Amino acid sequence: MELGEFRNRVSLQTLGGSVDAGGGRSTTWTTEATVWGKVENVSGTEGLFGDQLRATSNFKFTIRYYSSLTTKYRLLHRSKAFEITSIKILDEGRERFHEITATEGVAFGN
Repeated sequence: MELGEFRNRVSLQTLGGSVDAGGGRSTTWTTEATVWGKVENVSGTEGLFGDQLRATSNFKFTIRYYSSLTTKYRLLHRSKAFEITSIKILDEGRERFHEITATEGVAFGN
């Protein structure tokens, strides 16, 4: 893996929330870190959801190892949100890189 391939800015976001004085809950995504990464569009599909056409795209992100990263995070790249579906550690034992599979165009289930 050549570090020169890491030319895209990717934000790692976590879901947080708060309770107001009236007991109402609000949730927000907070950027925990912004890293350099390699972004590749792997595939895309279209399908009907209810009476609407919905398009989804699958991407592969490669970033330097980030110890607290889990599938509860989401990725933000070029103002688009991506739900993480899987995380693989490349170079196991040395923890140098993560290969992340993520989907754009879906509702987040976190």
